[in-house]
Amino acid sequence: MSIELVTVLLFGGLLFLLAIGVPVAFALGCISVIISFLLGGAKDLFVVATTTYREITDPSLITIPLFLLMGNFLVHSGISDRLFRALNYWLSGLRGGLAIVSVGVCVALAMCGGFGPGILTMGLIAVPAMLERSYDKSLALGSVMAGGVLGCIIPPSIIMIVFAYIARVSVGKLFFAGAVPGFLCAFLYMLYILIRSYLQPHLAPGTAEKPTWRLRWTSLKDIIFPSFLIVTVLGSIFFGIATPTEAAGVGAFGSFLICILYGRLTWRVVIDSCLETMKISGMALWILVAATLFGVVYTSAGAQGMVMEIVEKVPVNRWVILATMQIILLLFGMFMDDYAVITICAPIFVPIAILLGFDAIWFSIVFILNMQVAYLTPPFGWALILLKGVAPPEVTTRDIWQSVPPFVAMQLLVLVIAMIFPKIALWLPGKMF
Repeated sequence: MSIELVTVLLFGGLLFLLAIGVPVAFALGCISVIISFLLGGAKDLFVVATTTYREITDPSLITIPLFLLMGNFLVHSGISDRLFRALNYWLSGLRGGLAIVSVGVCVALAMCGGFGPGILTMGLIAVPAMLERSYDKSLALGSVMAGGVLGCIIPPSIIMIVFAYIARVSVGKLFFAGAVPGFLCAFLYMLYILIRSYLQPHLAPGTAEKPTWRLRWTSLKDIIFPSFLIVTVLGSIFFGIATPTEAAGVGAFGSFLICILYGRLTWRVVIDSCLETMKISGMALWILVAATLFGVVYTSAGAQGMVMEIVEKVPVNRWVILATMQIILLLFGMFMDDYAVITICAPIFVPIAILLGFDAIWFSIVFILNMQVAYLTPPFGWALILLKGVAPPEVTTRDIWQSVPPFVAMQLLVLVIAMIFPKIALWLPGKMF
């Protein structure tokens, strides 16, 4: 069977299965097993067993459930409520303060628990508070969703761990590389909220609350524990004291202690945190196994050589190829799950980028920034779906979709800046490694 036919069958079959609603892991695994059988018969199915065993016994994958457990314990500890209240005391006199606080809390939660907790908790806490104070719906909803998806690019990010494993790049370097672009996104969001609130005061009316300085200083105690946990987990990785796996273990134990210190630890919290961790970890592991098998089958059929040969023969500038890849990712992200996009595109695009002379870590960050955009772009944006599930009843899907464009524009701006100035992503890893 020719490599061209294998390519058509693999990707055509995968897209067909995804289009009819088959979950990513099963679609990848199913088409990989079928093509493997067609290529070499029953004897080639041995690769399915060996690949699965190798993946599920890889000790580095323990990072995923440990960081998830850390995030789940922190969500149940009530830390988001405390952070929101404390930061709101300090920004109470600022127009758009609640929206800025929402982004700030999302950044803190991203550094503690990755993607998801920010949107869910701020959707329950911040959105009703802003709507009650007559904030513009688009500003309120957009700030929460944009802040929530920062968990994709700000470490420790589960998406980064999955991407690093599939693309075979360093998780530690990826964590370092994502920090500056992630904080740049957060800065632009806050700057946009601040400027727009002052130019159009009716969008974010000022609050009448005037907390005393004593209340403000007292509220700082609610920031101490999460700050210490972030410094401990990320600092231990940044300064080479611990590996990402070891730091994840420290983070999980630290979040467990925070639950105890806040008096929120119950058997129900332990059970719910562990069950949620197992559900998401199981999903991620199945995707990783299926994605690795997909790559093994495609590579064994000779795809790597074919792709490289095509790229070498294309008579265009390498930046044109890079821009084309970004457009493909943007389009895929609008209609497909981000894990599906990563598992399909990362094994192909990363080698192409390396062949063209681009740095693998830099290209990985550009790729993940693109996936951050995918979280906010309808119709399949996960952030839109999550917020709709927790937003007040008066918030419609139309309201959520209309709040997205300004924040997507800022994400795309950071994506372009990272492409034009690679040092934004490579400066910190270069300093630390």
